[in-house]
Amino acid sequence: MAPLCLWRWRRPLCAGLLLLSLLLGCLLLLAADVRKQWPAAGSFHPLLWGQLPARAHLGARQGLDFTLLLTEAGPRCARGQVLLILVTSAAGNAEARRAIRRTWAAQEGRPAHPWQAVFLVGQAAEAAVAWAVQREQQEFGDVLVGSYQDTYRNLTLKVMHGLKWACEQCRPRYILKTDDDCFVNTDRLPAFLAELNTVSTGLYVGSLFSREKRRVIREPSSKWYVSRQDYRPDEYPPYASGIGYVLSLDAAEKILEVAQRVRPIPVEDAYVGILAEAAGVRARASARFTKHNVGWRVCNYRYLMVIHQLRPREQEAARRSMLQARGASAVRAASRPPAPGCRR
Repeated sequence: MAPLCLWRWRRPLCAGLLLLSLLLGCLLLLAADVRKQWPAAGSFHPLLWGQLPARAHLGARQGLDFTLLLTEAGPRCARGQVLLILVTSAAGNAEARRAIRRTWAAQEGRPAHPWQAVFLVGQAAEAAVAWAVQREQQEFGDVLVGSYQDTYRNLTLKVMHGLKWACEQCRPRYILKTDDDCFVNTDRLPAFLAELNTVSTGLYVGSLFSREKRRVIREPSSKWYVSRQDYRPDEYPPYASGIGYVLSLDAAEKILEVAQRVRPIPVEDAYVGILAEAAGVRARASARFTKHNVGWRVCNYRYLMVIHQLRPREQEAARRSMLQARGASAVRAASRPPAPGCRR
């Protein structure tokens, strides 16, 4: 009886095994295709709510698809301001944002040269943090939230999102990109750009890295790792540190146009340098942007525009120094380097 039962099930069993084999073969082919389109884990691609984007946005089109980054709502901004300051900030850095609002982002009355500061934030992984960011935006109206995950490797997306929004919605004469651990001399910078700056178009200026520090890092364990597939050369073109760089509106628009064709990398400031070179925008060096906070004296605040590495409590002291440096000849003094011995 047993052999007869086995014979009855032989044909459907064989058919089932054949179907399973075909299914496994299809899965293996699909996996191989996916590996071609979405290579190595160390390779960089935008993350939207933790998911890889559709292959249609990669493949032949290697640049950024800005429709994946933009959100429907954003802060209000008056068109044609002298300066718009874009501050990259991690979703959980509420204390740093509060310190900035109390200090260099606080405006006294109506400034002679209009400017505005906006924080760039991605999607928080924790629901409580995401809710807090939403409340923050409702209360202060100065947070631009993108559709990408709020991670360090997505900083490039955050900056590109901010630049795109600024150019389309606000159209300021100049854009400053900086970080939430930096101090911006808002008592000097808008006036300097409006009255003393001699390069009003094609401007891309900041603290440039030396050639030795422009080597592409290929070590996968580094947070600045970039695969050869994402960027083939071993050296980046000249670029300004992400602590702070100023772009004129036309330069920002050229960079954004090129970004649609140039594959992004997870090193935000280097990527801007790559785009600037491709767009024919020359990177300019300026000592007004300093990468280190080394105990600057009051007189330095007549010259410096961006200072890096300030903790939230240090923003208050920096603001006091900025206001003490204010004087009748403040704007004129800003055009000259600091006096000898001013820095200690």
